[in-house]
Amino acid sequence: MERYFVGNNTAHGFYGNYQRELAAVSRSVLLKGGPGTGKSSLLKRIAAEAKSRGMDYELWYCSGDPDSLDGVYVKDLDSAVTDATAPHASGADLPKMKDYIFDLAANLSAAKLAPHRDEIDGLLRCKKAHFMRAYQHLNTALCHFNNQLESESVGLKVTDVRCLAAAFASRLRGDTGAVSRRRELFANAICPAGESAYFDHLRGKRIFKVSGTDAARRVFFDQLCALFDGGTVLQNALEPSVKEGILLGDVAVVSDVGQFTSEIFEDVNLYIFCAQTPAADEERDGRDVEIAFAREELNRAREMHLAAERYFVSAMDFAANDRTCKEIIKLVFEG
Repeated sequence: MERYFVGNNTAHGFYGNYQRELAAVSRSVLLKGGPGTGKSSLLKRIAAEAKSRGMDYELWYCSGDPDSLDGVYVKDLDSAVTDATAPHASGADLPKMKDYIFDLAANLSAAKLAPHRDEIDGLLRCKKAHFMRAYQHLNTALCHFNNQLESESVGLKVTDVRCLAAAFASRLRGDTGAVSRRRELFANAICPAGESAYFDHLRGKRIFKVSGTDAARRVFFDQLCALFDGGTVLQNALEPSVKEGILLGDVAVVSDVGQFTSEIFEDVNLYIFCAQTPAADEERDGRDVEIAFAREELNRAREMHLAAERYFVSAMDFAANDRTCKEIIKLVFEG
């Protein structure tokens, strides 16, 4: 079992890889429905079913609320069940032959919601405003990050870093086991309560930790990833175009190892090709401050979401949801 974020709150707004992921799987089940309609609870039941059957699976968490799931990918069946409401997988608008759509909002009582329409609309407008301000802070954080990279690029021996990455790729070829299709996922997210990060993808792998400035690591990972057709690329939560690692079969080449410090096979040191600068440190501090402001806004957005969710929960027929869940389990695991 591995945990990822397929979407993230970034400097460019919400950034999702759902379309690419769902296009590659053999079967996808898309869940529609607003807050409080039971999508995350249903997804947790799908994950529990996969676990009870001894199947390998991934949990796709929600960056807006890391206690909630946005999807479950059952790897042994190459099937995914995902939240398909905005801003997640828009594939529900143009379903493919392999897609199955379940609208949990059909289990809502419109009569119970009608008296609270104005309150719900107000809460959702406030939620949207807080997200807007969060993304403004993240955009400012990206300005600091770009300034940081520019400062770190002064004196950086780019050619040497690229040559090291090419030589490193040659070492890995033939020693990585089966390499999967190219995927792009997030191992961490900018969330309301702070940064959430998962490292299950490192379990059982030969880990190479890449140390150095952000600018040096960017050059290294850009070069390394360009030399492999497949593998899972780990993206930076603030700027998805920046790569933080790549998983190649039984090998993980990453910049962050979390709790797996004792399992590092080799440290790839890029500091010998670059120099730290006070200007870069100042920009890094500025980036972190703006991200902290963004998290405050994301937390307020989550509070608005939870307040609106209570109205939907009180109007839901969860017995009907239970029947829907059983239908989905049969479709995914026995269909």
